[in-house]
Amino acid sequence: MRILAINQFYAPDHAATSQLLTELCEDLVEQGDEVTVIASRGRYLGGDKLPAAETIRGVRVVRPWATSFGKGKLAGRLTDYLTFWGTAVARAAAEARPDVMLAVTAPPMIASGALAVAAARRVPLVMWAQDVYPDIAVAFGLISATSPGAIGLGALMRLTYRASSRVVVLSRGMRDRLAAQGAPIDRLRVIPNWSDGRAIRPLAPEKNPFRREHALQDRFVVMYSGNLGVGHDVATFIDAARLLVDRCPRALLLFIGDGTRRAEAEQLARDLPNVKFLGYQPYETLGHSLAAADVHLISLRTGLEGLLVPSKLYGALATARPVMFVGPESCEAARVISENNLGWQGRPGDAEGLAGAIETAATSPAWCAERGLRARALFEAELDRPIAVARWRRVLEEAAG
Repeated sequence: MRILAINQFYAPDHAATSQLLTELCEDLVEQGDEVTVIASRGRYLGGDKLPAAETIRGVRVVRPWATSFGKGKLAGRLTDYLTFWGTAVARAAAEARPDVMLAVTAPPMIASGALAVAAARRVPLVMWAQDVYPDIAVAFGLISATSPGAIGLGALMRLTYRASSRVVVLSRGMRDRLAAQGAPIDRLRVIPNWSDGRAIRPLAPEKNPFRREHALQDRFVVMYSGNLGVGHDVATFIDAARLLVDRCPRALLLFIGDGTRRAEAEQLARDLPNVKFLGYQPYETLGHSLAAADVHLISLRTGLEGLLVPSKLYGALATARPVMFVGPESCEAARVISENNLGWQGRPGDAEGLAGAIETAATSPAWCAERGLRARALFEAELDRPIAVARWRRVLEEAAG
């Protein structure tokens, strides 16, 4: 197949959608497909611009001009979205006609622009819904549900759902939300995000260079790795760490990553000796950093169930470690953890429950080992990279006919 994909971010950027799309496109090329990606020259967090065109592991990447203010301020983020939308759609129209187009919902309007190009050129479009718009923007308080922007974007997204050849969603809850908004149920496909089980594997603490480098050998590492964004609960984590200072001095809450709520987390933890912050780690060493955890933390704010799925869940499962989740019981992460007995799940604000669960895990190697084995088994059976790519290739072939 000749595939044209559009997303705001692509390798070497470390945004979650960038990593996922990069892995998908590289594997499709390995299977004989011809893949072109249209992405922004800017990075997720701003900074130096990327080349206008290059080939990365067989994938042709073109980056039309767009602003690159980064995620720091809303005005800059919107400007980045809008400029990329315009130049990316124009570039898609100028590219050689593909067999199928793939548009990721980042930014949300890009799918509608891709749809216009696909309709004009009679090319099937597959939409990859990483988030549900405008619902998620309303939940974050960025816009009002009754505002003209929300109403207009909602109508535009419903049109895109109905006109796309296939719409890929991340969970059953997201599928049900889109179906309720008018997406044809026969075109919806559930493909969870994934991790690469070859790069991210279980690793004994004494053999992990990341633990040695950061002096973690004698600590029980409770790790939150990834974006610290507005959709995540950091206060419950910090409150639990405060309770553990005397109750479990060996426990260390380690945040790895960045995002709009990192400064808040650092401020809340400013006087705590058992909380540490590190920046994003290079992709090449991600396996070591994730495997340095004894337990992984994941969170989601109440009200976001069915709107997004924390992709850090899959990397955590790949390391064969227990997972502790703070968020609504009805979301995908909570379902996976509870149905498979992979760790602990509690509501936002339950710092006492989280601290108790961490204390139990730190004093019970058997508890951790049992849940870790189940986590890796589930990952290898359902959530590894080759399994997801095979599902994706079937969907693209369906759309392309």
